[in-house]
Amino acid sequence: MQLITLLASTEDAAHSHSIIDALPHLAGMLMVMVTLTILWGVCAFTAKMVGTFLPDKKNTTAPAPATATPAATAPEPAPPAESGIAPEIVAVIAAAVAAVTDKRPVRIVSIKPTSTSWERAGRQSVLTSHRIR
Repeated sequence: MQLITLLASTEDAAHSHSIIDALPHLAGMLMVMVTLTILWGVCAFTAKMVGTFLPDKKNTTAPAPATATPAATAPEPAPPAESGIAPEIVAVIAAAVAAVTDKRPVRIVSIKPTSTSWERAGRQSVLTSHRIR
């Protein structure tokens, strides 16, 4: 109770707060909202224009499936890796290769872990590039 009395006594009686004092702040908030709305509209318009100029991948007719030939059949899965790479990792690498090669038939011959010699060489290069004072 004493705190409220203390705050009330320190408030300047001649400086009363009203809606007129808050108008600059309200105008600033309104300006921010209007600007954000305009930016949203520009983004929506741009997305609509891009959508009209680019072909829709969902509506394009799919090419007729190729007839299965011995060369186009899926290759037999490789035997499990002896290096101890998990089958999930092999599947992820195979999916990445298929995505990059545009789903052309490819065969992964081997998957080997990379050595850290390049990593060590890079660290050594960074460490020796600085002058010691």
